Amino acid sequence: MRYTYKVRELSPEIKDKNGESFVEVGEPKELKAMSFKKLRLKLDPNKKYHVEYRNKKENFVSATTSGVTKD
Repeated sequence: MRYTYKVRELSPEIKDKNGESFVEVGEPKELKAMSFKKLRLKLDPNKKYHVEYRNKKENFVSATTSGVTKD
């Protein structure tokens, strides 16, 4: 596999007493895939994830995404 991704599952949005909303972040899991597009095929389309990795030019990338259904 070409890239190693740190994937964290995001919980649904929670509102506190003051009306502010926040999201809890789960523990990171390391997944390997050849591309970000192929990684998204492995993820559950009903959940949201925070993904961190370094691209081919060694730039740090941080994204929030969900899985994709295979059509």
